[in-house]
Formats: sequence, structure tokens, C-alpha cells
Amino acid sequence: MGPKVFLSYSSEDKTIANRVCNALEAADIPCWIAPRDILPGVDYPTAIVEAISSVEVLVLILTPQAAASPHIRSEVGQAFNDKKRIIPFRLSNDRLPENLEYFLSMTQWLDATDGCTDENIKRLTEAILDPLAGGERGAIQAHRRRTMMAVAFVLLALLASAMVYRLWSKSRTTLPNAPLDSSALRDAKPQPKIWLNPIDGQKYVWIAPGTFTMGCSPGDSECSNDEKPAHPVDIEKGFWLEQTEVTIGAYKKFADKHKLKLPAGDATLPVTGLTWAKAKEYCAAIGGRLPTEAEWEFAARAGDSQAYYGMPPKVAWFAENSGGARHPVGGKLPNAFGLYDMLGNVREWVLDRYYEKYYLDSPAAGPNVDQPLASNATAVARGGFWGSDAKSVRVSHRSEQETDAEDDTIGFRCAVD
Repeated sequence: MGPKVFLSYSSEDKTIANRVCNALEAADIPCWIAPRDILPGVDYPTAIVEAISSVEVLVLILTPQAAASPHIRSEVGQAFNDKKRIIPFRLSNDRLPENLEYFLSMTQWLDATDGCTDENIKRLTEAILDPLAGGERGAIQAHRRRTMMAVAFVLLALLASAMVYRLWSKSRTTLPNAPLDSSALRDAKPQPKIWLNPIDGQKYVWIAPGTFTMGCSPGDSECSNDEKPAHPVDIEKGFWLEQTEVTIGAYKKFADKHKLKLPAGDATLPVTGLTWAKAKEYCAAIGGRLPTEAEWEFAARAGDSQAYYGMPPKVAWFAENSGGARHPVGGKLPNAFGLYDMLGNVREWVLDRYYEKYYLDSPAAGPNVDQPLASNATAVARGGFWGSDAKSVRVSHRSEQETDAEDDTIGFRCAVD
């Protein structure tokens, strides 16, 4: 019989997690716990995703250390998306960060603030056994939940119909001689705008202006000094950003036209090995430019303030799943803006000069962005690549690069104003 319970815990709480695991398995509840159940040769993130998908319950050993861990947030988010039962075994009254509270707000809490006592472990065991048993009480509760969800769905449908009718009636009243303009209804939930650039044949996504916090994500303990200080940034003007990294196929059109050396490889792979200046030259030739570092991070986060915009194995090619090579663009899930491979596959040149600390007085966008024009200046590459560890595919990760580097781990994508 396979594991029924996934134990999510901070490495600092390993002693507590092992005690809980031993107690549950003594009650004939098989558990999956890392690193015990990760087989040799299997990459860590993939093993975790597969384990969460296979169990019925995720038990979160909820302590301040766990609440601050971006890896715990990813595990709980995966269970939430897979519609798994989540039971927080709460050992602290500390306030939760908003991102974790979102996933746990509808779950059944088990408060154990007096510690991991035998009595609290017994309560946890009973809370797990009840749904796993599939008995009459569990069936009744499941039926009640389904009924409540059905009623809620009907009520939401009625409410949505009433709102549509109200907007329609208002339009008819205020503009009796004009046809109903449905753009107001469409704009209530904006959809990504896609533009096909006729010069390079690549798709671009519209990035609307906005404000975000740039740099080290809240609760991220993996940040380097050059990801600090976190600071607010205004992106005052919208722009188009290439949906994927520039491909070998797209670059070959440019190289043919300008009698340049043609890159080798499949047309769907990201082009690499170009210096910062050559990447900048290509973007200018297709009517665009390199995105600034702030624009890149704003687009990569897509409204998410956390270290990753999704589970790394699902959104990025990196050391744990790439097989040590580039992959065709668009092979992983996009972020909320519809952009692919922002965190992995290849690193990406951006426009800015590299500073070890953010140059907070420098413009974040526009023509006055500080570029690496001096001979001793270096440039910035953002995101991770196919050989990066999980730490280097976080959204705030930066790397300093010589502008004349012809690195097969660095590609780019273009922005168009």
C-alpha cells in the first residue's frame, strides 16, 4: 500500500516531523517524508510533486520556520491545486504570511500550540483516519460538501446573471439609441493581449504599467546581497515583451539578412552565445530593445510576490529536470501574464549595468536607464538556466556577466514600446 499522507515540514523541525511520522505509521497510516522516501537518482522537486499527487492528505508541521519557507509554500500550493486535504498541525500562534494563509484559510486547523504532545499527535491521527477510513461519517461529510458546493455554484451563477443584466439595463437606459458595448464586461477580467511581430514572426505579450516590490521576496532565506534591498518600483509605461526567449529560428532570419554566422541547433531552441551588444543589436533590428532589469522582474513576477511563480519543475528547466541541456521554448507552464521560461531554460540579458547593490536612484525604465557602456562595466543576466540549482531559478536571482561573454547559458527576449 502506497503512502497516504505527505508530511510537509521545515528542515529545522525534522525531529518533530520524524516523531509525527513514526506515530502515524504505528497507527497504520503510511507516510511520505523527505529525504527518506526520495530514491537515489531522482531529483528532489520532481519527487515532491509526484508524492503530493499520489497521497490523499498533506499534513503541514506549521511552525515559524515552516511559515517562512518558500519551499513549504510551494508544497502547500501544489496540494491546494491538486485538491488534496490539507491539515495544518499548528505548533505556533504566529501570524501567517498572506501567501500561505490564502492556501490554508479554508482548511481544518489542528491547534497544538502547547507542543507536539502525545495527546496532540493522537488528535492528529484521528483527524487523518476519519477521511481515510471512508466510513459513513466521511461519506456524509463529503456529500454535505458536494451539496454546499452545488448550492454555492448556483448562487454565484444567479449573481453573475444579475450583474450582467444590470450592466445591460444601465447601458440601455443611458444610451437608448446606441448598441450595447460589451467591452466593459470583457474588461472586468482582462485577458492577455498577444501581438505577432511581423518582423521576427514572434509572439509578444502586453505588459500593462504597474507597481511592484523588486528584489528579495518576503520570507525568502536564499537571497544574496545583490538581491537587496527590496524596494518599490513603478513601471509607468506598458510595453510588449516576447512571450518566449528568442529562438534559433527567429535569429536565423536576422543572421541571413545581415550575412552573419548562423547558429546551430533546432529552430525551436533558445538562441545562446550572443554577447550583450549583439543581443541588443538584434532587438533593435526587430523594432525593439532589451527589457530593463525592473521591467523583466515585473513581468516575471506577474503579480506574484513570492520567490517562484509556480512549482519550479512545472515552470522551469533547471538542473533537476533538464538533463543538462536546453529545451524548446514554451515547454513548461507560463506565468500569470502568459510568459514562458522566465525562471529557467537559459538566462536572459537585460539592458542594465550590474551593480552589487541596486542603484536606487537610477531610472527603472525609459531611455535614461544606466547601461554598461563603460569598458569596465558589467551587465546583468536574469533568471536561471538548464544547469541552475533551485536557488538560482528564484525570480529575484541576478548574475553579473561580462558584456562580451559568448555564453551558451545566456539568451534573451526583446521588448517593444
